[in-house]
Amino acid sequence: MKRRWNIYKNMMNGVTYLLPFVVAGSIFIAFAFMVNSTSFGNIDFGTGTTIQTWFQETGAIIMGFVLPVLAGYISYAIADRPGMLPGFIAGALALAGDSGFLGALLGGFIAGYVSLGLIKLFDHLPHSWSGIKTIILFPVLGILFTAILMLGVNVVVTPLSNSLQTFLSGLNGLSAIVIGLLAGAMMAYDMGGPVNKIAYLIGVASIINGTSSMLMASVMVGGMTPPLGIALATLLFKKKFTGEQIKLGRNNWIMGATFMTEGAIPFASENPKAVLPSIMIGSAIAGSLTAIFQTTLSIPHGGIFVIVFMHNWWGFVIALLSGMIVTAFMLVIRLTTHKKAT
Repeated sequence: MKRRWNIYKNMMNGVTYLLPFVVAGSIFIAFAFMVNSTSFGNIDFGTGTTIQTWFQETGAIIMGFVLPVLAGYISYAIADRPGMLPGFIAGALALAGDSGFLGALLGGFIAGYVSLGLIKLFDHLPHSWSGIKTIILFPVLGILFTAILMLGVNVVVTPLSNSLQTFLSGLNGLSAIVIGLLAGAMMAYDMGGPVNKIAYLIGVASIINGTSSMLMASVMVGGMTPPLGIALATLLFKKKFTGEQIKLGRNNWIMGATFMTEGAIPFASENPKAVLPSIMIGSAIAGSLTAIFQTTLSIPHGGIFVIVFMHNWWGFVIALLSGMIVTAFMLVIRLTTHKKAT
């Protein structure tokens, strides 16, 4: 029962199921652009061809499931199976009403709590009514009340969602650098915790329509930098670390390369005063550099495996290496200073 009222966990349940759809859809759309730009001399092998169109249309169909899946599984986390169908409909209505990611997010919670209310309302019906509840009452009434409430959500949230998309797509210059810096620092702050997830969700929201986003690139590099920077420190400065830490550092090469910021947690838990400032500054620098180099990304996960799909991928590599080096040297300096102080 406690989980039903845990907003963070319910939201993350929806995000967990959403990610494979965003990743797959984004990759198909990215392939369409790659095919579209394939040419040899004056011959264009991509534009308007059946292959390019197929990748584009398939990717668009996959992305069309993103908002219903998000809302459906948020609702499922709250009300179990009775909440799933109203949740999917809430996401579909958010898609149709242009309220986007924010509308689907709210719609998932609305559908879940509407369904939970219906469960409690019909709880005292005889057991012989269980089939009617499951097949008729829960889905029909759940969809009815959710759809009515989604009318208001779309009216209120659509302008906000459009404003957010316009702001994110229009980032440039100093504003882009500042946002990239903040996104990188937030990704490192709690390494998979609520602040990290907020930055990540905003990054995902910026690519939800299949667009390529600077913010998503900053989020990605900001999440990869902490474990990779620590791994570099344990490689270059072995005398500063224990044998167990060096072993964990080796594991961090894989975790960082695959966008798993949690690899930095054991080090931060043991010495937060040295580790947290080091990884936050390193990630902030990496995030801001992606903005400076105007690197964009349309895929929300994958680490080094999605570099090929980035615009200005070389900027991402430079930003990542810079963040790693800053993190590694800052960490060693702070460890040395901390030991002298004690």
